[in-house]
Amino acid sequence: MNKNRILRDTCFLTAVEFAIQGLSLLVNVFITRKLGSSVIGMVSLIGTFFFFATIISSGNIYLSSSRFISEEIGKKTGNPVKVFRYGIISSVSLSIFTAAVIFIFSGIISTKILKTEQLVIPIRILAVILPFGSVSACIKGYFNAVRNVTLPAAAGTLEFLVKSGLFAFFAEFFITQGKLNVLTAFAVSIAAGQIFGCLFLAMFYLKCRKPCRNECSIGFKWFVLASVPIFLNSIVTSVLSSANDALVPLTLKQYGNSTAEALSQFGIFEAIVIPALFFPSSILCSLSSILVPELSRERCADNNDKNACLINKVLRQTFSFSIFVAVIFLCFGREIGYLMSGDYFAGKIIAILSPAVPFIYLEIILEGILKGMGKHSFSSVNYLVEYTIRISVLLICVPIFGFYGIVISYLTSNIICNTTRLIMIIK
Repeated sequence: MNKNRILRDTCFLTAVEFAIQGLSLLVNVFITRKLGSSVIGMVSLIGTFFFFATIISSGNIYLSSSRFISEEIGKKTGNPVKVFRYGIISSVSLSIFTAAVIFIFSGIISTKILKTEQLVIPIRILAVILPFGSVSACIKGYFNAVRNVTLPAAAGTLEFLVKSGLFAFFAEFFITQGKLNVLTAFAVSIAAGQIFGCLFLAMFYLKCRKPCRNECSIGFKWFVLASVPIFLNSIVTSVLSSANDALVPLTLKQYGNSTAEALSQFGIFEAIVIPALFFPSSILCSLSSILVPELSRERCADNNDKNACLINKVLRQTFSFSIFVAVIFLCFGREIGYLMSGDYFAGKIIAILSPAVPFIYLEIILEGILKGMGKHSFSSVNYLVEYTIRISVLLICVPIFGFYGIVISYLTSNIICNTTRLIMIIK
């Protein structure tokens, strides 16, 4: 295990992530002020749907390919190229099937489930690009496994710039003038970003790939079966996360808010509060993605002592960093929220949620460690419990306390379930 390389890759990914997160916050502020926070709420909901469809269609192939290719590299004789091929075949097949189902039933999904006819065309656009997302995720997993973090980061940056730049362009010149529906504009922006990112990665994979004639230690059937726990983990997380997001506007309406007020508060929460809270965690997201292949590789090489040393060091530094950030949000959260949205409401929520920051940040690292150790079943069960608690508290507290019920649900679920993760890692 090359600790200097881990540090270097983490620093590089953190710099890229900080840049993307910073630009994302600026775009959110621009869109919020240009189109209104209720529009951001609608866009956030379709973004949640697309994230859910992406997970379903790809089977979270990024994590599967990253982990199993890393394990194949950790063996004395292995064929990581063949494992990558398994990932492409399985994920693209699943994504084509999922895309066809979503495209055919887009009318039912839009009118019966999401309750708006405006989503028929956006859903069809998003369905068509699902195979591109699967190919991109698999190639990113391959590069992550072979310790080339530059190309996935560059592809992610390109995808973000195309998506955000195009949507901002639509907002400025088409949406406000009534020439283009906001949801269709958002779907087209996502599609353009996905296609550009996929073509970029495919071009560099074909250029950088190295042939390997070794015997592969696993077969296609083993790869698919071993990917099932990872897939189920992703399904549990995305389904419950989507359900939680969809319930927020509904429960706010039960409290007495109008539809516009409910979408407005949800939009502020998704576009301002959550990005602000997660902005400093970019370094942890980068480190977590690196930990999965590193721990998988060393685990297959039976270097358990090295893994234990790395995990202990990472947990101590994560806890110290998260406490520092929590104090900053507690002391200056109101000012940060006002600076970003021009409203003290966002700042008030940031300050109130600051005690949950250490647990939220620990989750990022703990999940990376659990996946690197192959504990996907525990992760799935824990996520199930976490979102069950969050949704239950949401349904009970939001109709009584309004938006502050959302804060209670986040605090309760994060504190309980991340404490459980930490106990599991310590064991």
